Amino acid sequence: MRLNNKGRVLSAILLVAVVVLIFELVIANKSDKAAATIHTTSVETLPVSFEPIKGFEESPLRQSILLKERAEKEVARKEAVAKQNKIDQREKAIYLTFDDGPSAVADQLLDTLDAYQMKATFFMLGPNIKEHSKTVIRMKNEGFGLGLHGVTHEAGKIYSSASAPADEMIKDRKILEDVTGVHSNMVRLPYGSIPYLTEDMRYLLDQNDFNVWDWNVDSRDWELKDRRYVQQTKQAIDRFIQAGVTPVVLLHDKPHTIQYLPELLSYIKKQGYKTKVLTNETPPETFQCNGRCHSIS
Repeated sequence: MRLNNKGRVLSAILLVAVVVLIFELVIANKSDKAAATIHTTSVETLPVSFEPIKGFEESPLRQSILLKERAEKEVARKEAVAKQNKIDQREKAIYLTFDDGPSAVADQLLDTLDAYQMKATFFMLGPNIKEHSKTVIRMKNEGFGLGLHGVTHEAGKIYSSASAPADEMIKDRKILEDVTGVHSNMVRLPYGSIPYLTEDMRYLLDQNDFNVWDWNVDSRDWELKDRRYVQQTKQAIDRFIQAGVTPVVLLHDKPHTIQYLPELLSYIKKQGYKTKVLTNETPPETFQCNGRCHSIS
């Protein structure tokens, strides 16, 4: 059947429409694929970082967060200390602590304590633990408290950065554990935690499960270096006992301290005080910054 002129025109128009439609479908399909590729690529190559935002470590926001966490922790610490203090007061307990050892005369110190049937806690330096490992094992076997005092005992090093105190204590803890098998979380910073132990340093020590131990009775044996430290310590112990506060006494593993120690132990025994050891579970006596902490530099 032949088409007239009008039919041929309509057929041509229909053919062109079909061709245009097919062309548009092909172009649209390619565009969708290209868009999908671009979208996928942009998502896959989008840089993502889980590192702390640069500058956040020193930002006022982070400092406020740290202060809030420290305030909450301090409330809990005070409650735990008060609870332990009630127990200690009933027992007339005091805590003797010795820093900087073990020294070459540490066995003499242990002999003196044993002679009076008294206990103490030792905050020790990593290199000294290695050098006098047999003495440290003796401390463990005889039930003395084992704590950490760092590695260098140099203020310029142990307070040199936010992570430096925790780094030294981690090394010290590993040394003590290798020698004795004891995992201690008790640390005492050289020269005490005021003023160089900043909030950042305290935060990192907390993150590594360390308890910072200071003291409330300074024997001043490091300064007096003779029997005058004994009288100083006796008077301070009595004041705290009368005030209902358990004394935590700062002493040092030094020859001049050991020389006059029997006089102090004799007094403690006569007063009926009981010496106890610190443990990981004992709530720590810790100096609080209260605006006094600052970088050593």
